[in-house]
Amino acid sequence: MPRYFFHVFNDEITLDEEGIELPDLDAAREQAIESARALVCESVKHGHLNLDHRIEIADETDARKMTVTFREAFSLEG
Repeated sequence: MPRYFFHVFNDEITLDEEGIELPDLDAAREQAIESARALVCESVKHGHLNLDHRIEIADETDARKMTVTFREAFSLEG
């Protein structure tokens, strides 16, 4: 099973050095969306939100496979 790494670019840059084994890139995207939602909740608790923050998904060779912005993690209504 491939290992994916989730590098977070928000108020700080956090590079994932462990990664997680997931079946495919679709599963990695879902993991990134869940993580982005948790990070958005923390940002809102502190009174701010930057929808341009992102999580970059990399493979075992550190090649970037996909970027998920916080904007993609939820929908806004009203």
